[in-house]
Amino acid sequence: MAVKNIETGEVHRGRKGGNTGCGFDTNEHPDHWVNTNESITCDRYGCNN
Repeated sequence: MAVKNIETGEVHRGRKGGNTGCGFDTNEHPDHWVNTNESITCDRYGCNN
């Protein structure tokens, strides 16, 4: 599953309601995140490795 930050357009590994692979907490600003089936675009360790 992937989660997208609607402000930046970046897609991370993870899902809304938890942490992304690279450590963002999607609970801090839940209105900024949506679950998606898009390809992961984040190149930080944990998301794209």
